[in-house]
Amino acid sequence: MFTLIVSIGVIPALSASSVAEEREIPESLKHLFACDKTISLDKIVHENNQVEESKNILISGKVNFEEGKAVNLGIAKGYPAILWVYQINPFPTDYRMVMSDGVHILEDDSFAFTIPENKLKEGKFAAYIFYGIPKESMQNSMLTGKAEFFIGINSDEFEKQEYENMRKYLGVDDIKRLQLERIKESNSINSYDFCSN
Repeated sequence: MFTLIVSIGVIPALSASSVAEEREIPESLKHLFACDKTISLDKIVHENNQVEESKNILISGKVNFEEGKAVNLGIAKGYPAILWVYQINPFPTDYRMVMSDGVHILEDDSFAFTIPENKLKEGKFAAYIFYGIPKESMQNSMLTGKAEFFIGINSDEFEKQEYENMRKYLGVDDIKRLQLERIKESNSINSYDFCSN
């Protein structure tokens, strides 16, 4: 029993990583997880807002249910969809929550969030959509929907700003190492996907 506690609780705490990042889901437990995502998102739409003479960002999608329960969560229908929006600043990377919202899920299990562009500053943003009670630990998983968008700047301009900021603080080798770490991190976020096997 002590060995189990040490291997599950202490070792990940000492290595500053979680069990989910370190281990694959055992074959005997894979039947507990569906290969579908909990939230499916449509393409982000930028639409004109005639009343405020600005643009809105429309993030829509649906919660996937199986036998009346949200896929992978097992939560029954009746909960809202929750939106958290973070502004992502160029290097040094800083995520700051700039807005949150909640909407009721419609009869067809769909939802839509409207974000007025004039309520946000110029930059890059990441929107996370949860079903039920949101948890930060669920971000970047198959339990949430994630959409990235830009206001007043495009992805190339953002990357250029980020690179220029990196050059102020880091040497060439450090920049290359940081870029490789980001690629590795991006790959590890997707490594839990046992459905592709």
